[in-house]
Amino acid sequence: MVVSLFATPLGAADAPAKEGEALGGSLAKIDKLTKLAYEGGTVPLTTTPVVGTPNRKYDSTFKPGAEPLAPDEIRVTILGSGDPFVKRGQASASVLIEVGNEQHDFFFFDLGSGALANFDGLQLPVTSTTKVFLTHLHADHMGELPTLLGSLAKSGRRDPVEVWGPAGETKELGTLAFAQHLGAAMTWDYLSMNGHPGQSGSRLIPTEVPYDKPATVYERNGVKISSFPVIHILNGAVGYRLDYKGSSVVFTGDTRPSKTTLEACRGGVDLLIHETFPSAGVFAKKASVTEEHANKVVNESHTSPAMAGKVFKRAGARMSVMWHLAVDHETVGPAYQEMRSQYDGPVTIAQDLTVFNITKNAVVVRQAVIDPVAWPVIGKSNVSGPPLSKPHNPPGWWAAALITD
Repeated sequence: MVVSLFATPLGAADAPAKEGEALGGSLAKIDKLTKLAYEGGTVPLTTTPVVGTPNRKYDSTFKPGAEPLAPDEIRVTILGSGDPFVKRGQASASVLIEVGNEQHDFFFFDLGSGALANFDGLQLPVTSTTKVFLTHLHADHMGELPTLLGSLAKSGRRDPVEVWGPAGETKELGTLAFAQHLGAAMTWDYLSMNGHPGQSGSRLIPTEVPYDKPATVYERNGVKISSFPVIHILNGAVGYRLDYKGSSVVFTGDTRPSKTTLEACRGGVDLLIHETFPSAGVFAKKASVTEEHANKVVNESHTSPAMAGKVFKRAGARMSVMWHLAVDHETVGPAYQEMRSQYDGPVTIAQDLTVFNITKNAVVVRQAVIDPVAWPVIGKSNVSGPPLSKPHNPPGWWAAALITD
């Protein structure tokens, strides 16, 4: 059953919401007049914000620190909803998934530029930012890794970062080579932390996953993560499925419409996050490119809104998400209507800080309201290793150049 989102704490309602029907704080429709998150809008871009019957009431907006996860619950937060053209209104590609296990594990799926500013506002422990799953090595999906490695280690993380990502057709195209070169590029940053307790947290531990076949890539603390190949420009792009306590999330990364995604959804999925670009006509106008070029970008590398709708219909997720869409007043209305030409089930257009709470009984969608100047939260660290390295001796010329009074 689909029930309404109320502006006050929300729970079950008696009647299902219908497309175009406004109930409580939910949207009646999505068009060029809809107030967006970067304008201060606090209602998610969906007309069906609750699917099922929640076990408890949720506030109409998500406030970090105010809602502990239930033991069987998953919370998904869109850290970056945008495309390569990062802007104040949208960070580039990134999704955060938290689970309600004893360890309160959370995972980054892709980490594009600007994503960590949104993460910081969620007030989760910076010490736990240790698990990253990359779908592919485009800059808008991994550009924030230097910040994660260097800056968040200085902010309190002591454990190294584990990164899973696809292999390539050659070693040079795989995640292991990428990690090696990234580490070399950050040598100055790493050595500058000699004597700093965060140096242990600035190390990267990479693991490659197959690019050409499904695989189970992570099983710990009741969480299972599987990868599957997707179609995106070169071999070396994958999607992921996370399973926890009978609930599941499928995240495609960038992909053309693919049967491998449908296979990943087989057996049922609660949340399908599927990349969706504007249609070629809209993209050509917005990006100031020819229709021919726009068609190649959208239909030969990505997924149009109409094709996303076809995937949603065949996948049958409880809630489907249009993600990686440039969200503004000229894109959301056409994208939503084009998708609706193919699919009439529950769908959300992802914005930065759209939040999904998932249990066996319900999927609830809201927007988070965060502190934009939050300081790091420090939790537990597990690292054990050699004693701290000694700081470098200062260069001789510093003494004469330093202003001391």
